Amino acid sequence: MTKRFTIFLLFLAIGLVPSSAASKKKEARKARKAQMEAAKLQTPTKRMGPLPPIGNAPLPKVNTQLRLSTRKLAAAAAEVDRHVLAGLTKAKQEPNSPASDEVFVRRIYLDAAGRIPTSEEAEQFLNDKRSDKRARLIDELLLSAGYRSHQFNWFADMLRFKSGIKRANFGLYQRWLKDGILTNRGWEQTVFGLLTAEGSLATTGASGYLLRDTGMPLDSLSNTLTLFLGANVSCAQCHDHPLADWTQREFYEMAAFFGAADVSSRDPRKVGNKIKDQHLSKQDVIHAVAQNLYRVKTGDKNLLKFPEDYAYDDAKPGSKVDPKLVAWEEGERKGDAYDVDLGRPKNYRDSFAKWMTHSENPRFAANIANRLWQRMFGIAVKEPIEDLDDLDTASNPGLLRHLASVVVSQQFDLREFQRIVFNTRAYQAVASSTPAIGDIDDYLFPGPVLRRMTAEQAWDSILTLGFGAVIDGYQTDFSHQTTRFAFDYDNSSEAAVRQRTMALKQAGYLNGSKKRLGENDLVDKRRVPQRFGRSYVLRASELPQPAREDHFLRMFGQSSRDLADDGSREGNIPQTLMLMNGDFQTLLTGDDSRLMREASQTRNKNTVVEVLYQAFFSRAPTSSETQTIKRAMAKGTTREELAWTLFNTPEFLFIQ
Repeated sequence: MTKRFTIFLLFLAIGLVPSSAASKKKEARKARKAQMEAAKLQTPTKRMGPLPPIGNAPLPKVNTQLRLSTRKLAAAAAEVDRHVLAGLTKAKQEPNSPASDEVFVRRIYLDAAGRIPTSEEAEQFLNDKRSDKRARLIDELLLSAGYRSHQFNWFADMLRFKSGIKRANFGLYQRWLKDGILTNRGWEQTVFGLLTAEGSLATTGASGYLLRDTGMPLDSLSNTLTLFLGANVSCAQCHDHPLADWTQREFYEMAAFFGAADVSSRDPRKVGNKIKDQHLSKQDVIHAVAQNLYRVKTGDKNLLKFPEDYAYDDAKPGSKVDPKLVAWEEGERKGDAYDVDLGRPKNYRDSFAKWMTHSENPRFAANIANRLWQRMFGIAVKEPIEDLDDLDTASNPGLLRHLASVVVSQQFDLREFQRIVFNTRAYQAVASSTPAIGDIDDYLFPGPVLRRMTAEQAWDSILTLGFGAVIDGYQTDFSHQTTRFAFDYDNSSEAAVRQRTMALKQAGYLNGSKKRLGENDLVDKRRVPQRFGRSYVLRASELPQPAREDHFLRMFGQSSRDLADDGSREGNIPQTLMLMNGDFQTLLTGDDSRLMREASQTRNKNTVVEVLYQAFFSRAPTSSETQTIKRAMAKGTTREELAWTLFNTPEFLFIQ
């Protein structure tokens, strides 16, 4: 027996060289597989149904029902003031005096509607002699399109909303968030929807929240706990938290509630490589299927395990993790909020969301109250907002607990909560200077703090100067760019996908420029003017999210949306240079500027000065300012130059 033949027999014995019988079986298996693939390629698994229409679903009806009567509203605001005053009295401090109507009208427009008032809006308020005019204006603004725009900007910064990531289009997610503001969806309903959504980007708007972090389930949970509970748990992903009462085991037990969720972002290019032919390009297929490949689907098995390097003796590395909810205080684990059916992984996310949004969860209501208070006053009751583990360390613990109870009593109605706070004496007081960083934790709210506008408020206010309140009516809706591609990809054969793609192409669904607004992108199909070259006259909430890096919004601190609450109000030299460039000068002082049309209606220099001051600051100039400007105009200063000067003053960019 030769050496070569001996080696062959050895390989045959251990199965590395197939026998003739084994070889035939292998070939037969290949043939059957090829037949099955051919059949799958030829026959759709089910009828695809008609194509969805190109266009957006009608907007829901605006919810204009305010929850509290005038009497109950005043009582609720007074109770908040009582807690604020208790904190000030204990610290032997006095509340600030009431702000003037001129200061209040500009502040409330910026804080409730996200922009400065027009001259007419400010004048109408200032000339109103009714004693309850402030409460009336607050109600009007909270029911306005400006409120919905401003509220979305806040949501987008907090939720790290982006219009698109790679090939994923989040237009339907954006529509879902905006519809919730329009209908005044309760905060607990919003969060429950985000955490329990099933479906693709093309079918389920709320799925966009979990699909924002595909492939990163632990990071997603960490972000969720921080956003909605103020629990700073990121360290607990890898080890017991050194500064908070969170263990790694607890973190994984919470993450197990998402252990059966498949949050998928499959690559549409692979589908394009398989299905393209002489009639369909790879890009056609990618465009047709991409939104359906981003989807959330819950299985019937919890797949989460402890990490292989788990270093604690309370669990074995790599072992299965059973879901378990944390209790904030000893003996707190009670009631239906903690009911979890461990035998049904499909229900895990529902159990988690029910626990999180429950009215008895002491952190959920306190967290959103703390965030909204920071938005209105410039400083939260408990700083930083990402760390709410110990409510007793708040600057005024009694106030924070009361604010949480207000959120619950108003059934998580964020609009009504803001309505109550806007009507407090504390909010309507003269602003305080922003304390030093080291003193922020001790600020007790004798009034709001002086703060710079956000990037979105500044942009929207500039457009208000140039075009007026009409900008509130220019609204976009990009959900059709996603919903037109909706179909059940997971249960479709390659032949069915090819068939669908061909139908989409022939119907013109794959056409359209992403660079220009189309008729379907506009709510009520209203034509939107363009300025600054590529930019449309749209409020920040209606532009791509976030704006491109060289846009005014990004230069002035709009978040990149990579981190939550990452917008900045810090000033810098590039901002100053941008304010001085010609585009903004043309918008404010050009022939078609609304501001200049108002100023040109009178030849009286005093009146011109008053018109411009009213437009920029919602107030009349002081006698000293009037005299100074009159002298400058006598020497040749034009109204255009005066407008440009006022625009570049710190007073314009700050909320007093």
